[in-house]
Amino acid sequence: MNKSIIGLQWGDEGKGKIVDFLSKQFDLVVRYQGGNNAGHTVIVDDVTYKLNLIPSGAIRGKSCFLGQGVILDPEHFINELNSFKRKIPNPVIYLSSNISLILDYHKKLDKINESILIGESKIGTTAKGIGPAYQDKIGRKSIKLHDLGNEKNIEDKLHNIKEFYDPILLKFGEEPVNIQANKSFLSKIYEDISGLIVDNNFINENFNNKNILFEGAQGALLDLDHGSYPFVTSSNTISTYIPIGSSINSSFETLGIFKAYATRVGNGPFPTELNNSIGNYMAEKGFEYGTVTKRKRRCGWLDLVSLKYSCKINNVKELCITKVDVLNELDQIKICKSYEGKLFNEINFSDSSILDKLKLNEEDFVIFEKWGDLSFLKSMEDMPLQLKKFINFIEDYLEIPINLISFGPDRKETIVK
Repeated sequence: MNKSIIGLQWGDEGKGKIVDFLSKQFDLVVRYQGGNNAGHTVIVDDVTYKLNLIPSGAIRGKSCFLGQGVILDPEHFINELNSFKRKIPNPVIYLSSNISLILDYHKKLDKINESILIGESKIGTTAKGIGPAYQDKIGRKSIKLHDLGNEKNIEDKLHNIKEFYDPILLKFGEEPVNIQANKSFLSKIYEDISGLIVDNNFINENFNNKNILFEGAQGALLDLDHGSYPFVTSSNTISTYIPIGSSINSSFETLGIFKAYATRVGNGPFPTELNNSIGNYMAEKGFEYGTVTKRKRRCGWLDLVSLKYSCKINNVKELCITKVDVLNELDQIKICKSYEGKLFNEINFSDSSILDKLKLNEEDFVIFEKWGDLSFLKSMEDMPLQLKKFINFIEDYLEIPINLISFGPDRKETIVK
């Protein structure tokens, strides 16, 4: 059975590690949305892999595919690929010819967009050009991978882009679109990656009846339509987008991943956020600094209200909990079970103004005792009683089994139920 791996929070749940852990069972690993604003860190035998675009299944030598829903910064991709090849030679990676590209003017526009927002209305974008590149895709101005072999096509598109964006760029003190420089850049890119570009039919024909693992980026609560708008990413992160972003119309079951606590990068509602020493402890113990931005993540207690919402919109069948080791030494561990007494079906998670006004109280939380060191864990039988109670409560609340438990960054620090 094909499987999708979906983050159920605001990203950074540990999807990269779990994709690597599970990918041995699959023939193809597919990325279907997002760009190099996502970051996955995987540790195998003391070797650390930091990936933004390359699916984590490549570490095991699995075939990987970046689908048409991905936005590609070609320069970043080539640098990442060359760096990866120094550790894993000859990875098998395919790029959909329908992928839209990020170019220099997208990054300038991203900075401009963020600069004109005021105070808490700022999104906290990675400034990688993701949003403007998706805007071009919707506005039918994208330069796609299948354009790269057609110099006239590229020149015509760049002229239209220049006419459209130069007034904005110049108004904010940025250099105008340089047609010749972009043409030369794209010509060089085509030389470097033309051998990786395939049309969607190639994937469907060559991996028909194969086992496929779909790797999500970011998290469900950042989904463009289902997240806390406007503090969302620029793509649809939930499982229903997979057939569109991958062009693979195969059935799959969804494994939802969440941390034993919650984190968020950038601005936006965060009902269980801890602006205190416990939140700082989580950030330091959990190394909660963005793979892409290096920014310190905001930290808070696990939120089952939003988690149940994420499970519903993704049709999650099984769960994986990560980073339970980060909470080892806290005297008390809390879980949020309601928002001012309200449950998930009483909340509009797409309306940031509602979430911002929430004032949680003690009755909204359940308290658990600490479970201590987990370095000795080998199986479920070894698990401390307090951690079992913590996990059982989550399963009962969400009505979905937790089949994977991760208690450290290494591939080996994982228990299968």
